Amino acid sequence: MQYAPSSLPRLVTFYRRSYTLPMQEMSRSRKEVHDMEQDPAGDKSAPTAITRAIQALLDRRGIPERKRLGALEAAVGIAYQQVRRRMMGETPWSVDEIKRLAAHFGEPVFRLLGALVDETPGEPAVLQVAGAKLACSVWPGPEAAQCIGPYVAIPGEEPNGWTVVPASEAAGRRVFEVRRLILEAEPPRRVAVVDDDDDLGRAIVQFLRQKGLDALSYTSAEHLRTALETTNFDGYILDWVLGEEKATALLPLIRAKNPAGPVIILTGQIEAGDAEESDLASALTTFRAQLYEKPSRALSLFNALELGFEASPRAR
Repeated sequence: MQYAPSSLPRLVTFYRRSYTLPMQEMSRSRKEVHDMEQDPAGDKSAPTAITRAIQALLDRRGIPERKRLGALEAAVGIAYQQVRRRMMGETPWSVDEIKRLAAHFGEPVFRLLGALVDETPGEPAVLQVAGAKLACSVWPGPEAAQCIGPYVAIPGEEPNGWTVVPASEAAGRRVFEVRRLILEAEPPRRVAVVDDDDDLGRAIVQFLRQKGLDALSYTSAEHLRTALETTNFDGYILDWVLGEEKATALLPLIRAKNPAGPVIILTGQIEAGDAEESDLASALTTFRAQLYEKPSRALSLFNALELGFEASPRAR
C-alpha cells in the first residue's frame, strides 16, 4: 500500500493520539507523579521507576557516580539537596522537572516519563513511511510469522535500533509486532560558543538560537571544560585566543567527546602577530577544524555548522 505525502501528517497524528494516550491522562501535579512512581511492592528503600530511568540515562551519558547529583542539579535547576532527596525517593519529581532534565540531555521526554507507566523503556527506532524517516521509540512485541497490525518492527536495518514500516511493505522480511510507538520531535543540535568577548559570544548565540539551534555561550576554556563533564555538544565555535590559553588546549578534549562534529575556530589575531599561521594550520589539520577570520558573518558560521551536522551523528 502506498501513502501519498499529503497523508503523512494525518498518519503521524493518529499514532500520537493512539500511543500517547496514557501520558495525556497523567496529571501534572507532583502528588500524582509521586503516586505513580512508587515501587509496587511498597519498598521505600527501593529505587522508584523514574529514578531507575534517570540512572539509566546517566549511564548512557557516561557520567560517573560521584558527579551525578551535580549533573542533575545543573540540568534541572534545583538545589543539590533537593536533587538528592528526589533520587533517594524522599520527595517526588515533578513533570516539569523531568521535561527540563530530558531537554538538557537531549533525551526524548517519553523515555523518562514513560517509566511512570511502563517499566520497560522503549528502544530507538526509525519510522519509514511516505518517503520520510522519523525518529521514534518502539516497544517491540514477539516475532510475527505474519504481519499483525498496521505497522511492524524490523531489527538490524538501522545501525542504532529498529526500523518500523507499514506491514504492507514488510513482505519477506523478519518482523516483530509493535506494542507501542512514540513519535517525538528530535531536540535541536547543541552548539558551544566559546569567546572571551562576552558580547560577541552572546550575539552569535542569539543568532544561532533564532536559526533553531540550542546554542550556549562560555567565556573561558575552563568554563567549557566544566560543561563537558555533564553536557554533550554537536558543534563548537571557539575563539583561537582565550585569555591565557588557546583553542588548542580544548581541541583534544572536544574530539574525544565528539570525533566528527563541526569545529569552527575564529581568529582576528593573525595580522596582529598573536596567532601563528603554522600553529593554526597544524590545529586545523590534526583536529579537522575550520578557520574563520573575525569579523565573520553569523550566517556563514551557521551554514558551516549545518554542513558539518550532515556528516556527523547527534551527540548523545
